Amino acid sequence: MTPFENPDMPRYLVPSSAFQSALELARAVVAGSLQLPQAERALRNTYPEISPRAAKGYIGSYVAMRRGAKSFATTIAANAWKLYLGDIAQDGAGPLSVALDTFLSHIVYLQSKTKGPESALHQVHDEFVELLKGMAVHETVAENLDAAVLNALKSSADERRERLASANRQPEQIVVLTRAFRRNPDVIAEVLLRADGTCEGCGQSAPFKRSDARPYLEVHHRQRLADGGDDSVENAMALCPNCHRERHYGINYTTS
Repeated sequence: MTPFENPDMPRYLVPSSAFQSALELARAVVAGSLQLPQAERALRNTYPEISPRAAKGYIGSYVAMRRGAKSFATTIAANAWKLYLGDIAQDGAGPLSVALDTFLSHIVYLQSKTKGPESALHQVHDEFVELLKGMAVHETVAENLDAAVLNALKSSADERRERLASANRQPEQIVVLTRAFRRNPDVIAEVLLRADGTCEGCGQSAPFKRSDARPYLEVHHRQRLADGGDDSVENAMALCPNCHRERHYGINYTTS
C-alpha cells in the first residue's frame, strides 16, 4: 500500500495493485479506445476508495507523459511513475525522452508547491535517464547521413526508386548523445562588432537582417573547439552562412 497525498482530503492509501490497472486504462486512453473520464470512472469502480482527484492523477500522469504535456497538476506514488516509465521505455528512446521531459517538469512543479526535495521522484527520474543513455545512439548523425547519401548517389535510379516505393514516409526518431561547448557570449559579441555587418570571409554584406535588425552573421572558430581551439576573439571570425558552410564542408577547408 502506498500513500497518496491530497491537500483537500485526509491522508489515505492507494493499493499498489491499482497502479497496473491505471496503466492499462491509461493505455486505452492513449490508443483512443477510452475517454479520460471513462478511464477514471473505471478505475474508481475497481477501487472505490480512490478519490476522483486521485483517479485523474493516476490515469492522467501516464497520458501526459505519452503526449508530452508540460503542465499538469497532480501527484502519484513514485512506484507508479516507475511502472509507467518502464512501460514507455519498451517503445524506444524517443518516447522515453519525451516522457522524461514531462516527468522532470512535473517534479519541478511539485517542488515549487511542496518546497520539498521530492527525492523519491528524482531517484526514479535518474534511473530512467541512465536507461536512456544506454539506449541512445553514440554517433554523429550528420556524418552518417552524408555517408548514406553518397551510397544512394552510387545506386542506380531503379534501385533508389525501389527503396523509395517501400520507404516509411515518417522518419524514425532516435536519441543521440552529443558533446556541446558552452561558448563565451562576449567572444561572439566582440567578433560581430568587429565585423560590423560584413562577412570576414568573402567581404560581402550580411545576406539579411535578424528580426531585431542586426545583420545576420555566424561566428566560426578558425581552429575547431573540438580540436582544442580557443574560444577567443583571435580564433573566431564572423561569416555569412555560405562562407560558414564552406569552412565546414568545402574542398579547400576539409580533408578526407
